[in-house]
Amino acid sequence: MKLNNIKDITDFIFVGKEFEELSHYDLLIINSDWAEEQLAKDMKKMLEKNIIDDNTTFLICGSHNSPDGSKSDRDTAKLLIGYLNELGFKNRIIVDNEYIENPKLLKNIDKLVDINKYDRILRVAKDFVARRWYMNAKRHNFPIEKCDFYGVVDSRCISKNDWYKSETATNQVMKEFINIGKLTIEDELSIY
Repeated sequence: MKLNNIKDITDFIFVGKEFEELSHYDLLIINSDWAEEQLAKDMKKMLEKNIIDDNTTFLICGSHNSPDGSKSDRDTAKLLIGYLNELGFKNRIIVDNEYIENPKLLKNIDKLVDINKYDRILRVAKDFVARRWYMNAKRHNFPIEKCDFYGVVDSRCISKNDWYKSETATNQVMKEFINIGKLTIEDELSIY
């Protein structure tokens, strides 16, 4: 058996769906981390392709951290909502800045929406966090059978196709790989 490290890591980390594979969703759970303009454009395409419609609820979790992890005054949820308004979106938007981390969001989803009333859910976040999202979701009994993941690519170009082409992107993916391992060892995540 020939090992292909890039393919093996890619297949493990990047488990989200490509745009063309998305179906129709009535709830989007969105982390608006530093790719707000691109995300708004992607959502406009989703509307045009009937992946979402005017009745789709948007749960937007903003971030106040920069891509390097440092604190920032930038309110990414507010910026995303501004772009959505410019594009004419009229959807119901729930903004939450308290439960932006996956475990907190999954533990507290019932404080934000009645998850049982939604048939199809699309989790939108950075492309390279898909595996951790699914592992967290399973641990917290989130209805993952109703959920798909769509990855947004920020200015660092950390995508399924390009993550290994720059040192910054490679380092971030490897940090995610290590983070998953650390959380699994600490029983925060499970491989089962």
